[in-house]
Amino acid sequence: MKYVKPLNEGIRYVDRAGKPFNIKGINFIYTEPGQGNRFYGTSLYDVKKTANVGKRSKIGFDATEALLKSMGIRDSLPMRYDSNQLDKICKLITKKGIICDHGDYMDVS
Repeated sequence: MKYVKPLNEGIRYVDRAGKPFNIKGINFIYTEPGQGNRFYGTSLYDVKKTANVGKRSKIGFDATEALLKSMGIRDSLPMRYDSNQLDKICKLITKKGIICDHGDYMDVS
């Protein structure tokens, strides 16, 4: 998976099938508090929603960090759930016209 950033088209990403899409929603997912609040993955959406809709792609920590840097966001993604830091990152992403949210609700048991 890799991302590309063409002029005037927003943030584009290439999914595992090799099909490019515009990122319109991002959701940072962490495990539940009882499971350590660890980073689980980032879901990318091709619609301006992150709930009740299927994700287009799921990426790991390193790919998420690279994506944020490509968007000009210098803040580091926390390895453990930190709502204050994630709110700050989501605010920066929202300024770019992309819906963003986060949560610590993943049950991996």
